[in-house]
Amino acid sequence: MVVGRCLLIALAAACGRDGPAPPQARPDPETLTPKERAALATQSPLPAVPPDPTNAVADDPRAAALGQMLFHDVDLAGPLLADSERGKAGELGKLSCKSCHAGLALDDPGKHVSVGGKPGTRNSPPVLNSAFYTWINWGGKFDSLWALVLGALEKPDVMNGSRLAVIRVVVTQYRAEYEAIFGPLAPALLDPKRFPPSGKPGVPAWDRMSEADRVLANRVFANTGKAVAAYMRLLVARNAPFDRWIAGDEAAISAAAKRGARLHLVHCASCHSGPHFSDNEFHALGLHQFGAGVPDTDLGRFDDLPGYLDSSFNAAGAFSDARRALSGLAVSAALRGQFRTSTMRNATVTAPYMHAGQFPTLDAVVRFYNAGGGHLDGVVKDPLMKALSLTDEQQADLVAFMQTLTATDVAPHLLRDTAIACDHRGQHGLRFADAPRLTRNMTPSIRGAIGRTRRPARRVQLQAGIHFRRSRCKR
Repeated sequence: MVVGRCLLIALAAACGRDGPAPPQARPDPETLTPKERAALATQSPLPAVPPDPTNAVADDPRAAALGQMLFHDVDLAGPLLADSERGKAGELGKLSCKSCHAGLALDDPGKHVSVGGKPGTRNSPPVLNSAFYTWINWGGKFDSLWALVLGALEKPDVMNGSRLAVIRVVVTQYRAEYEAIFGPLAPALLDPKRFPPSGKPGVPAWDRMSEADRVLANRVFANTGKAVAAYMRLLVARNAPFDRWIAGDEAAISAAAKRGARLHLVHCASCHSGPHFSDNEFHALGLHQFGAGVPDTDLGRFDDLPGYLDSSFNAAGAFSDARRALSGLAVSAALRGQFRTSTMRNATVTAPYMHAGQFPTLDAVVRFYNAGGGHLDGVVKDPLMKALSLTDEQQADLVAFMQTLTATDVAPHLLRDTAIACDHRGQHGLRFADAPRLTRNMTPSIRGAIGRTRRPARRVQLQAGIHFRRSRCKR
């Protein structure tokens, strides 16, 4: 009886004099809750570039100007080791840092693996916004931009250069710029008996040098990388449509992208976190190696960590400007197949995707994650990699959201080739755009020749040491 009485009271309360209460409206799938908006707001805007204490000139504009020159200078590279789209094996002057970073996000578009001195093993990540990473490459072999630069300069499948050859370029072509930042260069650096024209660890020319001379050379080499890193820290693009939406412009992104933003919070943000959309951690996805030129095996962090720990140029090394201990790092089987979380910013313009460019489209990437990743023998897949069970429409919404993270608006002057480019026949190649910076070394007749060059892309070849009062190209 008590139950029945309670039921009658409940019914009476529900049925007031205006009849039954209307059903509640279903929430609009495109209207995010305050909690969801607050979570997304932690991912915008992109803040100031974090400091790099290991690089004392990281934010020195003089270092950045020198770094821009070096980034575009083909004289820092060695000869090609194989025939490729870069040229014929043995040719010089075919590679610069820009060669593998020419895309909209300063990436290497359209290739599974990048080709430098010879075909590589991974796809070159974008330089744009790379200063926000804690670990700079796919497997975590470098903890700073400047260390990455040094590794790339000497790696055979990237620049195939050597530190002694790089030093000679700096001393002969960029002495004034270098000394204005780092102080005087030792005259002995041009002594071929003590400092051969080419050499690096493992090469007899380097290994025969005295320890004191190797330290001197490594200091100049490290400073070269630090200058390039100072330039790379300026290559940042902000104000993507997503950022404008978070700032209050509701029309900045589509309804599908807003639905995708909710899906991102549920399924992606645990790894693609923060304003840079990366947790800077390493995860095993169980992704197979496939695609043109892709090697059969790449164990990622497991392969790269030993080289990092042994490097003279890591944060604990003698060439770090703020040495710190490398604690909690040890090679173990658990690292097999782990790769660093890539940023989602600019994903739309950086195809193909993953460490070896395995997927040609974002749709393919989302399908891979929706299936819960892959499986590789001997690799412990990250427990976060689980099947998502998203519908086709939801997967499309997630792609629409990623498309709102595109911003590539770097100041044009930062993308200009400012290198003092000397070829290996003793000629100096100048471009019209570079004339104002270089005229201080020219005779009036050469200034006139540059001034009469109407087409900006046209190159004027000048015999070094004839028209120049002081040739920077003399080796």
